[in-house]
Amino acid sequence: MKMFNAVEVNRAAERHGLIMPEHVIDQVVAAIDAGKHIILTGPPGTGKTTLAYVAAEVAQEAMFCTGYLPTTATSEWTTFETIGGLQPTADGLIYRPGLFVDAIESGRWLVIDEMNRSNFDRAFGQLFTVLSGSSVVLPFKRKGQPNPLSIVPPGEEPPEKTDVIRVPANWRIIGTMNVFDKNLLFDMSYALMRRFAFIEVGTPPDAAYEELLDGPGGLVVRLLPLRRFSDLGPAIYLDSARYAARRAKDDVTESRLLYEVFYAYFLPQFEGMEDRRATQLYRMVASLLDEPERLEAQRTIREVLGVELAV
Repeated sequence: MKMFNAVEVNRAAERHGLIMPEHVIDQVVAAIDAGKHIILTGPPGTGKTTLAYVAAEVAQEAMFCTGYLPTTATSEWTTFETIGGLQPTADGLIYRPGLFVDAIESGRWLVIDEMNRSNFDRAFGQLFTVLSGSSVVLPFKRKGQPNPLSIVPPGEEPPEKTDVIRVPANWRIIGTMNVFDKNLLFDMSYALMRRFAFIEVGTPPDAAYEELLDGPGGLVVRLLPLRRFSDLGPAIYLDSARYAARRAKDDVTESRLLYEVFYAYFLPQFEGMEDRRATQLYRMVASLLDEPERLEAQRTIREVLGVELAV
């Protein structure tokens, strides 16, 4: 049986092709060992979601959990999606467990991608109480049970006359949140924030990108200067390199290939950029392109970003 430690998580991360900044995996393991749920923050493409899956997979192999339940938060989440609620059936109203209750009952860790999309207080509801170490009684009964459900943290005495769902001692939530949405942390109640350890998953240096991009599709290494405008993670470059390797078989010019890669993979990352920075972005990209693609880049940057370029 494998152990849940930084060595095993690092090995699993390497098998998945993850490049993590120093200390990140150590932090993840330490926070989980210390009994905390965690939220991974960082720019798009840094491997936050994959790292969450990797940590859960190693935890399963170490028998910390039975697996993990992946989900993506939405603005529509309420306690019906997370805690559960009554659902009409042919037999009448039956309690249907939400994501959190399902994960707890099955012993699976809950991996929540893009947590910032949800309305935290509305979505987490009674789970606040459970995460703080206190039992909570839900206003629902399971079919055939006379008593209401209760969710009981490890080490706590269950409330009397309840149908108990006990939280496993090693049960964890791992969430992800883009660094560009970091200001939304202020929308999180303090009560929720203090229940999580926040761990930043930053980007590696340019040298790591150059090593990753050595091979077919390596042409996109010329777009590394785009990182001056936004701290783009390696996954975006790897995805674009795979496209470039395939598209190069169609005998297109390097200028055409670079423009297609820029438009398909990078331009959407600069949404919200103001006019002056957008002009600088255009000039950087234009320096790599021939005249036909230069004109296309000028047009699409204006249209997609909604900016005026000083060119």
